[in-house]
Amino acid sequence: MRIAAAAVLALLLLGALPAAALERLPAGETRWNGKVALKAALEVPSDGVLVIAAGTRVQVADAEARILVRGGLEIAGTQDAPVVFAAPPGWQGFELMEPARPIEIQHARFEGAEVALRVLGARLRVTHSAFRGGGHGIDLVRESEAVIEDCLFADNQVGLEAQMKSRVRVTRSLFRNHRGSAFIAGHGSGGDISDCRFEGNRQALGLKGRFEGSVAANRFVDNDTAIFCNQTQRSPRIVGNEFRGSEFALVNISFSFPQVEHNQFVGNGMAVRNDQFGSAQVRHNLFADNGTALWNNRKSNPVVENNEFRDNQRALFCDFSSYPRVRNNNFIGNGMGVELGPQQSADFEARAGSRHIALEQAQARRSQNPLLARAPTEFHDEVDVRHNWWGEDTEILRAAGAEGEVPFFRDRRQLGRVSYEGWGDETYLVDRVVFAPWLDEPVADAGPKEVP
Repeated sequence: MRIAAAAVLALLLLGALPAAALERLPAGETRWNGKVALKAALEVPSDGVLVIAAGTRVQVADAEARILVRGGLEIAGTQDAPVVFAAPPGWQGFELMEPARPIEIQHARFEGAEVALRVLGARLRVTHSAFRGGGHGIDLVRESEAVIEDCLFADNQVGLEAQMKSRVRVTRSLFRNHRGSAFIAGHGSGGDISDCRFEGNRQALGLKGRFEGSVAANRFVDNDTAIFCNQTQRSPRIVGNEFRGSEFALVNISFSFPQVEHNQFVGNGMAVRNDQFGSAQVRHNLFADNGTALWNNRKSNPVVENNEFRDNQRALFCDFSSYPRVRNNNFIGNGMGVELGPQQSADFEARAGSRHIALEQAQARRSQNPLLARAPTEFHDEVDVRHNWWGEDTEILRAAGAEGEVPFFRDRRQLGRVSYEGWGDETYLVDRVVFAPWLDEPVADAGPKEVP
């Protein structure tokens, strides 16, 4: 069967058979090696297997010459002899359509493909492979399981995407310079991303909806946005990562409450932004040398415990009725400890209220988001930062007393009463920062610990 398949393939590639015969490879095993010219689209049938040997160079003549795999595919490159796909820009790549067996890809090189691997209902393992300069590197369209190890994704629009209940495990891979997002997941997909490096991407990770799994022990360096969570609810677990040099290290919006533990946020414009009911669980992290360490906006109420905030321009910001729980943290050498924005007013919520506005806007958009019913409805006029240690600034707290004015807190003492455009002549009292009692000694277990 192998001899017959090889003979037919040779005729196909030499153009000795009519074009219609190019559409389908024979049953059994077809093996490619050496230099192969792919002139038209091919199909690997459910009873066929395409094996591409180490050192093979596949020269693709036409961007539309995709390879549809319903059977088996093995790309068996090695470190010294990778399999190279030399294709025109926009090549359609491989489409793995519910293949009959798991797909194995090792040491493959893809460049300029519109979608190098489009995967539907498949199981695949990709190791030591590179996806450069294309549209999508790997697109898990639906109900697929993928293991990605020791791979390079660079200069694509999207490196890796997982949708429609797909599961993916990504380890020891580099994602660099993506114009859109290095990794996207949504529609019930999940997985684990660990020991990877994300560098210079417009967005490193974009997660929409629940993402059951973890983002652990990765390095995020110089991304515009490192992680963007949208409606992820109590997922994922973001643990033991390093975030440096990003404009936004972690953004949680619209009912995203990820567990954020044992990470280092160093030298970012904004380390963590919680917005529009985004309330992360922030424990045992280091925030150092950031513009703003923790920004809370539009009814975001994160839990903030056992962290170390050191040398940030601003440690904590709250606006639009956001009330974090802040306990047992060390605040050391920050320019501004806590700042309240002019819209941080329980007085406004009590007298005018904004919940009905959000619901009306959602109705106008025809939103069917059931999470809107979980929006907070009770508001107190204080941002509570009691039971924290403030380093050398503790002496300033002692001198001011519980009700005194403190230079590194900005609240109603400075802002007083405010009015809002579109709300008439009424004025509203901004909330206050409550800081007493404070801790007289540093919290011993604040900051990140080694994660097993």
